[in-house]
Parts: sequence; structure tokens; C-alpha cells
Amino acid sequence: MVGKKSPTNKAEQSARVQSVPLSDVQRSRHGKHFVLMQEVLAGLATLPTQSALKVPLGVYSAKDLRSAVIRAASSRQIEIESRSDEKNLYVWKRHN
Repeated sequence: MVGKKSPTNKAEQSARVQSVPLSDVQRSRHGKHFVLMQEVLAGLATLPTQSALKVPLGVYSAKDLRSAVIRAASSRQIEIESRSDEKNLYVWKRHN
């Protein structure tokens, strides 16, 4: 096997694996886009027809932000479309 060696004794193994109280373990995962996605979903809920939300990209890539928006919207059965330019991501509800 190439790469990392597996621990050869219990002392080495126990140094890597420890028990902790469940109260110290975060129960839900809120990724780095969580707060922004909450704002986008709230905006979509009140968005007038024929309008789009303009979301500044800031430190996020359009690809990462678009993926996060699509995941958040689809988990709530909201069908969306999006486009982006160098500075912003535009998101709107899909109307059939």
C-alpha cells in the first residue's frame, strides 16, 4: 500500500479516534452558503412575476452559488432558472 501507514498499535489508533459527548456535536449542517440561501428563498417567495433576484457573487463562484441555490430551491419543490455575469447571479422562478 502506498501512502499513509495504518496505526500499528492501539495507542497510535486511540490518539486519532476519541469519544465526545453528543452535546458537543453539531446536529445539523449549515454550509457556508446557508444564510445567503435563506435570503434567496425568502426573496423567491415574494418575487413578482417577470422579475429576478440579483445576488452579488462576492467571494463565491457562480458555479458554487448556483449549485447551492438549486439544491435549496429543489428541496422545497421550487423550480428556478438562473443566469450569471461576472459580478452577479440572477435567479427567478420558472413559470410553465
